Amino acid sequence: MISITVDPKVFDALKQAFPKPENSADRALTKYIRVLEGMLFQSLQFQATPLQRKLNLFTISLEKLANNGGQIGPKRIRLHQWLRQNNLSLVEKVIEGSNRTGLVSQCKLSKLVTMVDTLAFEEDILSIGTTDQELEFYLQGDDFSNQALLYYLYPEFKRKLSDGEIDEKFDTVPVDIDSVKNYSIWLTTESKFLNREQKDQALRQARVISGVASVMGGSYIQRKKPSDFGRLYYEGVSIQSVNRELRRAVLGNSWEYDIRSSVVTWKMGYANSFLETHGIKKPANEFFKTTTLYLEDKPDLMATVRHYTFLEKTPDKKEFQLKLLKLAFTAISFGAKQGTKGWLNDSGEWTNPALVDILRNSGDRDRFLANFSVQAFIKEQVILDAHIIELVKDQRKDLFCNPILQTASGRISKPKILAYLYQHDEKEIMDVVSAVAGTFGFEPIAKVHDAIFFKRKLNLDIRTEIEFQMQEYSNNPYWRLTPKELKRYEKKYTEEVKFKNKKEEDPELLEFNRQVAEFMLNFG
Repeated sequence: MISITVDPKVFDALKQAFPKPENSADRALTKYIRVLEGMLFQSLQFQATPLQRKLNLFTISLEKLANNGGQIGPKRIRLHQWLRQNNLSLVEKVIEGSNRTGLVSQCKLSKLVTMVDTLAFEEDILSIGTTDQELEFYLQGDDFSNQALLYYLYPEFKRKLSDGEIDEKFDTVPVDIDSVKNYSIWLTTESKFLNREQKDQALRQARVISGVASVMGGSYIQRKKPSDFGRLYYEGVSIQSVNRELRRAVLGNSWEYDIRSSVVTWKMGYANSFLETHGIKKPANEFFKTTTLYLEDKPDLMATVRHYTFLEKTPDKKEFQLKLLKLAFTAISFGAKQGTKGWLNDSGEWTNPALVDILRNSGDRDRFLANFSVQAFIKEQVILDAHIIELVKDQRKDLFCNPILQTASGRISKPKILAYLYQHDEKEIMDVVSAVAGTFGFEPIAKVHDAIFFKRKLNLDIRTEIEFQMQEYSNNPYWRLTPKELKRYEKKYTEEVKFKNKKEEDPELLEFNRQVAEFMLNFG
């Protein structure tokens, strides 16, 4: 939670300017502070940029702060305006937002404000002498603060809600609270691939989830936020918005089932339609040979492309390079451009093509794009994209009139149409997965777009039946589910890390390590 303390001179000046009615200054300032605290809390739900961290900036809509911060006096003056006019502003604008671009102002707290963030990351929390009880309190918080957190995020729960009301507005997900605590310890002491901003965000999310779950009997609440494009999202921190490792920690021992290469699989559902429309007698797996290989034998395709893309192919780089190639193919399936030149977006910021951000080495990128298999994949994706758009022109003209599928200038956006169709079909096919699994007694514990999670493993017969029903429902023979077992985070990290920290603080050990390092530097 966020708590701010304001310099007493602000209240004194406000009370002197508005002495009547009695307590009006106190009520007005209290409301304004409460609104500001809420906006600071929302800003901290997103990963801070290096600039935000360096300058202590928060993303705050000053217009909303002014509108929601209350009024005071017989003339109903906005308190935000009065504070600014009297040099008593609690926030100072550093980078101005814009209604045209949708960017929100970047602000810092003034010298009149002191902020306390009870969910903040503490570097020394695992220092020697930290007891298990103190660690428990830090990672989960006390009952009072957790209850306050629940009521802040979900004020509806201040009264008893019926099951129907809860189902209408929220989805719940079971939380392995101990696993989340152990993840937090691992994150602060062992994680090596996340930067400080990413760690801070993950820790805040972990504490929000475990705090709410401790009040709600082990379940975290997610407020539904349906998208016009078809997907169901959630507001704020959710099982969708957290990173994969925190998601694993939250769900504990469970099984994840992803739709295999879902976007490419969805497009291949239109392959036979394209062949029939153009009178092509070849089977789909021959005409769209590379796309079929991508779906049916991805490891072989990736190994070949990796061989021709990267000059340095040492074993230690293999996994990382394959991840880059997977991201690159995914970007192409979403319509990424082959060009390497960036452009200035509407916000005046420089934007690179997706492939440039993925394959940053220009030589690797050039070799990737020159590869025969990559060019064949791109060509096949372009053919399928164009065919789907032609079908929309013929069968779904209504989509061309939908404002959400148009560019800012009012022209139709083909990428938006493809995303709209895909996300609606994705939701339908995932509903099939849930329904069929339910007939076998498997209820999902969470969903993340094209992935579904169960506490127990689906046996081969059940998974085969689900895939058959997916294919029958959509007339798409390429739908498949890829299983992955998730393991909870165990408590071993706590004791191991404390022991490790204690050893590292041993003066003799530190001196020995220094000598070893010096030797390696001189003779290594």
